[in-house]
Amino acid sequence: MNGTGEAVWQWSATVVAEAVRRRKVSAVDVTTAVLDRIASADATVNAFALVDADGALAAARAVDAAVAAGRDPGALAGVPFSVKDLVPTAGIETAYGSHVMAGNVPDRDAEAVARLRRAGAILLGKSTTPEFGHKALTNSPRYGFTRNPWDTARSPGGSSGGGAVAVAAGMGPLAVTTDGAGSSRIPASACGVLGLKPTLGRIPNETAVEQFSNFINIGLASRTVADLAVALTTTSGPCPGDPWSIAVSPAVFAASDDPRQGLRGLRVLAFRHMGNPLVDRGVERLFDDQLARLEKAGATLADGPADFEWAKPAQFAAMRAYQRARLDRFLETDRDRLDPSLVRALEEGRRQDLLAVQAAPAERSALFHRVQALFARHDLIVTPTVSAPPPPYDHGQEDPMEINGEPAGPIRANWYGYTGTFNHTGHPAISIPMGFTADGLPAGFQAVGRWFDEQRLIDLAAGFEQAAPWAGYWPDLP
Repeated sequence: MNGTGEAVWQWSATVVAEAVRRRKVSAVDVTTAVLDRIASADATVNAFALVDADGALAAARAVDAAVAAGRDPGALAGVPFSVKDLVPTAGIETAYGSHVMAGNVPDRDAEAVARLRRAGAILLGKSTTPEFGHKALTNSPRYGFTRNPWDTARSPGGSSGGGAVAVAAGMGPLAVTTDGAGSSRIPASACGVLGLKPTLGRIPNETAVEQFSNFINIGLASRTVADLAVALTTTSGPCPGDPWSIAVSPAVFAASDDPRQGLRGLRVLAFRHMGNPLVDRGVERLFDDQLARLEKAGATLADGPADFEWAKPAQFAAMRAYQRARLDRFLETDRDRLDPSLVRALEEGRRQDLLAVQAAPAERSALFHRVQALFARHDLIVTPTVSAPPPPYDHGQEDPMEINGEPAGPIRANWYGYTGTFNHTGHPAISIPMGFTADGLPAGFQAVGRWFDEQRLIDLAAGFEQAAPWAGYWPDLP
């Protein structure tokens, strides 16, 4: 327990690191407590594809030895974290949620993972993902269904669902995620935690398949703003393997002592819809409450133009082209072992119009300029993260959903249409918890900033966290 009576597995990353550095608790004891939590809770939610208990305890013993010898154990000394099963980890299988990648054991970490480990953080294992991260729901033929910790009949969203569930359920205070169309932010919203997609290049993604046309980011999930800030500080900075990051200077991120001060004078542009006709009434009420909180704190609000052109077809064309180029070969060799929804996605890629694919980069560039123009007069763009509470855990990617009792089409079109745009423009975006709907499910508030203005997103999240703390709420799990 700490001073607030929390169990060790409930401690934030910053609390853990300070306690380990001050020798108030050992890294081994923290790691053991979190491993015990995983053993207790993960059978219910299925957040982990793989748990490396022996490796985690060995790393924890190394941190304790550094502390005992008087050496600096790192800013994240003893902090347990998970890594999405799309991100390479040295000596630990990275299977992409797929049978076809079984036995793939990288010989080196992705740079973001390596930086966390060098800072003393303890890698617990790999979190679940849909196969090759291809959808916004977290299930795969290899690992089955991951479930929402607040209601196990519901999905945690995706594709970084396992990482968001782990953080929400106390199975490690930090998670390394990926985000190609909202994959960090969507499950953060569904699970009631923070999910960050940084500016393209802020955290290097040197293992991306396509570097120069890349729109897929390494992201982070955490329960507290302080944890998010220190994790971003640790993972950001230049890497010669990622051209977008080469000129990115290391930066230190932190919430201010008076976070509400940072809300005063903000110029905020709000979009309640981004091509989706419906928003759940409970989600919209929570969103309006957050806007009112901003206005009360001294921000000025404006509504975004309803006819703004978000270039959704071009985003879709780019995603399907990327998936086909990377994975099409598996249709010939392993079709029967793939997720049927991945098969359908790859077949859609085969049917794409060549001109639409060729035009997508130019449309992406035009979209960037349109969004940049919005930031000439506004400091933040804000939206709901998703338009409704998460669907049932076994909902299909193409299955229709209802919002407010009305047909809303498939989730791709009408549930998570707010997030993918900012992958293609490169702007940083965060999902911040904004409370619970009447059925007890979390909802998120998405804020988007100028390039490399993650500090403003952290300040906003800290202001909301101070006004309506969420980190003390825990799902009821074994």
